[in-house]
Amino acid sequence: MLIDDGRGGNDPLQLIVEIKGYRREDAKEKKSTMDTYWVPGVNHLGTHGRWAFAEFTDVWQIQYDFARKVEVEFDRMIGNFARCSPEL
Repeated sequence: MLIDDGRGGNDPLQLIVEIKGYRREDAKEKKSTMDTYWVPGVNHLGTHGRWAFAEFTDVWQIQYDFARKVEVEFDRMIGNFARCSPEL
C-alpha cells in the first residue's frame, strides 16, 4: 500500500499490511524479523523507497491501529529530519 505521508507523491511510504486473526509463534517471529531486520535493512539501503510494516490483529481496532501506525511513521520521519537538520 502506498501512502503519502507528507513527502509528496514522488516519495510515498510503502506500507506492508498484514491482517491476522490468531497469532501463532511463527507470526510473532515474522513481525519481529520485519521490524528488526527487513524494514530497517531495505530503508538503510535506500534504493527501493521507504518501507514500513503493520500487523493488525483486531478487526474492531484496524481503523485506529492503522491511523496510529501512520502517525508513528510520520513522527519517526520528523525525528530523523530534526536530528539531521542543524537549524532545528
